[in-house]
Amino acid sequence: MKLPIAACGLALTALLAGCFSHSPTTDMTTVKDPATTRPAYWLDQPAVASVDHFQFLPLWNACEDVARAYLFRLDREDYRLGLLTTRPMISKQILEPWRHDGGTLHGVLESSLATIRRSIRFEIERRDDGTFSMVPKVLVERETILERRITSSNQYRNAFSGPAAGSRTATDLEDEVPVIYWTPIGRDPEMEKHLAADVSRRLAKS
Repeated sequence: MKLPIAACGLALTALLAGCFSHSPTTDMTTVKDPATTRPAYWLDQPAVASVDHFQFLPLWNACEDVARAYLFRLDREDYRLGLLTTRPMISKQILEPWRHDGGTLHGVLESSLATIRRSIRFEIERRDDGTFSMVPKVLVERETILERRITSSNQYRNAFSGPAAGSRTATDLEDEVPVIYWTPIGRDPEMEKHLAADVSRRLAKS
């Protein structure tokens, strides 16, 4: 049985209305707190796991070994502050089962759909009783690419090259946003727990 033209029109209108109501434009949200866009905001959040040991050097060495086992490259090694950090590394994707830096399945899927990177931070402090406590922190960042409006076909070549040098003013130079930058989006608590467990196992074997 054929539907009347009016009924078909109403059905199409309802379908389009449903599509627009769930469009990325209407679902887009803005950053409520600018502080969340800074790494320090997330790194200052409380730790979810820790490892205690009575000696500093074995604990430090275990952190180094675990970071390398996760395929991270060491960056800052400050014995005085008890701070060991790694360089950021693009996170595990779904076709890389041999890697252990995804945290959870959701994290792996997120890294497969967008460019995500993680960096590890081990913080070791001495307690009043003379023992040492280590907390791992994993910062998660997403790659952001600045979009530019293209109004003619001859502008597509410079779509990701930034503003033209001759068109920038002093104010533009001060407030210019990089074409590609990394935005902190949180911490990875599950990966932090895994890191702490791996450090504990290495200490037990030593």
